[in-house]
This record gives sequence, structure tokens and C-alpha cells, in this order.
Amino acid sequence: MKYAAGFCFLAAGAIASLSAQEQRPVAASAILVSASRVTQDPAEIGSAVSVVNERELERGQITFVKDALIDVPGVMVSSDRPGDLASVTLRGSANDEVLWLVDGIELGDPSLISAQFQADHLTSADVARIEVLRGNQSSLYGSDAIGGVINIVTKRAAADGVAISLEAEGGAHAALSGGASVLGRTGPVDFRLTATGYRHGGPSITDPATGTGVTEDDAYWRYGGSGRVGVAASDTLAFQATGFWLDSASDLDNSGSDSADTVGKAEYAVAAQGTFRSRDGAASAELTASRYRARRVYLGSFNRPEGDVYDGIKDVLALGLRYDGGGAIGVAAGGTIEWERTEQATAFGGLSAGTDTASGYLEIALRPLSGLTFTAAARLDDNSRFGRFQTYRATAAYDLGPAKLRASYGTGAKAPGLYQLFDSTFGNPGLLVEESEGGDIGVDLVFGRVVAQASYFVLTKSNEIVFDGSRPPFGGYAQFGRTRASGIEAGLAAELTEWLSVSQSFTYLDHETAAAPGGAFAESGRPSYVGATSVTLRPLAGAELTARARYRDGDASGFGGDTAAYVTVDLLGAYTLSDRIELYARAVNLFDRFYQVTYGTNALGLSVYGGARLQF
Repeated sequence: MKYAAGFCFLAAGAIASLSAQEQRPVAASAILVSASRVTQDPAEIGSAVSVVNERELERGQITFVKDALIDVPGVMVSSDRPGDLASVTLRGSANDEVLWLVDGIELGDPSLISAQFQADHLTSADVARIEVLRGNQSSLYGSDAIGGVINIVTKRAAADGVAISLEAEGGAHAALSGGASVLGRTGPVDFRLTATGYRHGGPSITDPATGTGVTEDDAYWRYGGSGRVGVAASDTLAFQATGFWLDSASDLDNSGSDSADTVGKAEYAVAAQGTFRSRDGAASAELTASRYRARRVYLGSFNRPEGDVYDGIKDVLALGLRYDGGGAIGVAAGGTIEWERTEQATAFGGLSAGTDTASGYLEIALRPLSGLTFTAAARLDDNSRFGRFQTYRATAAYDLGPAKLRASYGTGAKAPGLYQLFDSTFGNPGLLVEESEGGDIGVDLVFGRVVAQASYFVLTKSNEIVFDGSRPPFGGYAQFGRTRASGIEAGLAAELTEWLSVSQSFTYLDHETAAAPGGAFAESGRPSYVGATSVTLRPLAGAELTARARYRDGDASGFGGDTAAYVTVDLLGAYTLSDRIELYARAVNLFDRFYQVTYGTNALGLSVYGGARLQF
């Protein structure tokens, strides 16, 4: 009975797909930026990729990027609360094993324990599309890509002129959010400038149902901006500058009680890029210089009076070369140099450390038969702290028209974080690179206005860095962890009629760990399944009504206790008054069900929000 709800939804999706007209739509503009360095044609991609586009973000009334990922196959997100600390994992990976990119900028905070990116405050206001690339991708993207890559592409003007968009929303828990964006193009120059803000007044982060003495509400706010400017210097040469900045403040709680602690975070990312593309599109070269910086300040009873400060900077210089004339062979090669450093000042001591990595990669695409594409990629990383390591990856894709068969296999690597290596209390400078291998087989289907995908995947990790409480004097990081994971992921999006559409995602995960030296594998307690089902009706011109159910298995892997399986239902509606004005509203957790995504964290009860979007 444990999986009955999820498999019933899958069966309904399969029936819907069989009822659709069997034909392949024309999609000449479709591209996949992240899945291969050689080709961007979806028919030639052997990896599992999902794309969330701008329309889907609007239909789902998504404010934060992490919430858009909840409904993507293979993805699990540890919190659906705005501003809350959230882990985003792919196929049983950890949060620090997922590489995040925004317009080519690599995001990662060297001041965090394992130098990962935390997407808690990233909003969808300027997002055109999100590509979720699953499986080992270290051969193309280096460290941090064991689970996969989340690539965000922001909006840019497609025609001459200037467009202004405004959005405002309010609702439960004194929530207010809004944004404004100016998007334009004139001749060879295009630009975008976006400003956003969000705040709410609670409720408590600690759930009163599992905590004690919980009386206070916990506020959260964030505001920020983003932008880009591009110049087409000629028909073959283009330049752009892009970036974002945001500031946020969050209350902090313990898993079972209130706390007066707070954290403030300021972060920014900037990049400059030059691109050459031959007139026939066969040859290209791209040079990118980027920086991501995050600064966190913790205030509380165990921190310094002025706060504990964690400051991390990641600089990247990357060159990519490609030649692919669409014939039997295409090739891509490139290299990166990364500099990571952190400065930390806390009540327990300070830390000043850095590392750099030089990398080179090569990818070849082979097309021996019409519709059949093989790719092979290899990468060498040379790290200043722990030497060289190699990764590789191979894929196959066979496009049969309405169906594409695909498979991939590769190895991955994850470098230790500076905190894990050099923290004065818990660090271990003898740590080495974590290693992984894994693959998948799957099928992508397109029948008229129905798109579906399904995959079976496996992943193993060794040499994992874990916290060992037996290390003197207070515990520390060691390297004996192992993981093995396997599962099934499926997704469906179907426009069944002009007035009815459905979408479905489902992930089953079998996740085992061995967390002691030489120990046997045991179930980790992670959720075994997670899924979402949406049905959208358009009863009259300009009106849209969506019912969305999200369900998740219980979680026994967290700190403090276990969560129970749950199902929540949301109701979303929108009405377009004109081509310039859209009104929308939603009721989240419509039936006011009690649930916890992560043990001890207070999820929202029944909450109602409403807003408007304006276009000029």
C-alpha cells in the first residue's frame, strides 16, 4: 500500500498519453544548453534532462526556484517553506553534489562545509528556463556534478523595443512579494534589469507539534536585482555581461525549540563573456570570466558580539571550443581555472584558506547512422591541494521519431571543502577526493502535444567524507562513507484538449549507505518516493484553474526524528483581463493537512495568496 497512490497517478498518466494523437511536433527552436558541449539538439542527447520553462513557472505561481524543482522527476527538495534552508538532491546525491549554473556562472560557496550552493533565496522572476541534467556530469563540469547540473537561463529580448513587466503579490503570514523588470533591444544591443523583493512574518520555523515552548513567529525577507547587457559586435562575434545580487535575513530555530539566533546573507554573481560563432554555426569559441561571492553573518548566544562571519569567493575562467558541422563527427574541447578561498571569523576561531584547480576536457560526438548519436567525454582536473583526478562519460541516443531511446554512464568526483580540510576544530587536511560512478537507461516520448520520459538509474559513491564523532577532541571529518542508490523516475506533460492539460512526475529511490569503516550497507531512511500530479482546466477564454497534488514518503534520515508520508493539495487560478493584465490566486495546502518535509520544521498550513502581473 505504501506506493499505491504514486502508481495510480502513473497509470492515469499512461492512459492519457495513449489517447493523444501520435505525431512529432516541429520544435526547431528547441535546444538543450547543458547536456553536451558538442550538440544542443534534444534528439542527440543521451542524458536524462527535464526543462521547466517560463510558462510553467507562471502557471505554478512559483516565487522561488527551489519550489519549481519539487515537481521535476529525480529531484527531492528538503523544504517547501520560503527562505528556509533547503537541500536539492538528484538521484540520491547530496546537496553539495549538484552543480548550479546561472547564465554560465558557476555557483558555489567555499565558506560552507562542502563548498556547495544554497538556492534558498534564488527567485524565478527573471528566469526563462531551468534545465535539470541528471546523472554523473563531472567529465563536462568538474567537481560538484556527481548528481547532475541545474542550469538556469535568464530572459533576454527577442525583438527590438522595450517591455516593462510588474508583479505584486500578498497573502497569508503577512507575506508580500513583488518585482519589476525592463527588457529591451535596440540594434545590436539588448539588455535586462530586474528588481525583486519578498518578506513574510512567520510562522515559527520550529513546528509546535514536535517542539516544546514554541511561541514566536520567525520572519524572513530578501531583496535583490539582476541584469544583463549584450552586444552583437558583428554577425559572428558577441559580448555580454550578466549577474545578480541579493540580500536576505532569516530567523533561526532549533529542531525542537525556539531560538533568538538570526543569519544575514549577502551574495552576488557576475560574469563577462565573449562568443565567436562561424556564419554556418559549425564552429564556436566561448570565453567566460565569472565570480560568485557569499557572505553570511550569524548572530546569537554562541556567536561573537559582532557576529560570526563566513565569507567565500569562487572565481572561474573558462574557455570552450567546438566544431560540429552536423556530419558524422563533432568535437568540443576546453579548460577552466577555478580559484576558491574563504575567510572565517567565529567564536571558535578563524580560518583563511584557498585552493585552485586547473581542468581540461574533450568530448566527441559520433553519428554512424541516421538518428543514432554516441558521445564520449573525458576530463582531467589538477587541484593544488590533492593532485590530479580523471573522470569520463559516455552516452547513446537513438531517435526513432516519436520515441528516443537513450543511455548514459559516467564517473564523478567531488573535492573536499576548505572547511572540511582546515577548520581548526573539525578539519582533516588528509581528506581526498570523493568518487562516484553511475548510469541510466531511458526513453523520451513525444506524441502530438504529449511529452513523456522514464528512466532507470544507478549511482554508487565511495571515499565519501563523513563526520566521525570519535575523532579527538570533539569529532571531525573522516573518509570512509559509501552510498549506493537506484531508482525509477518518470514525467508526463499532456495538452489533451484546448481546455484540459495534465502533468505528472514520480520518483522511486532505493538509497543505502555504509557510514562506518568496512560496515555493511543499510537503508538510509530517505524518502522512497516523491511525486506530483496537476490537472489544469481552461473553462473559458482567459481563465485557467489548476489542482495540484504533491505526495512524499516518510523520511527517517534526518536529525531528531522521522517524518510521516503525506499528500497535500493546492488550488491555483488565473484570469487574463487583457494582453497586459493577469490576475492570479492560490490556496496552498487546501485541506490544511499537517505534514513535515524535514523533521521539526513547521510547514505552512492552509495559506491563501493573490497577485497581479502587468505587461507594458
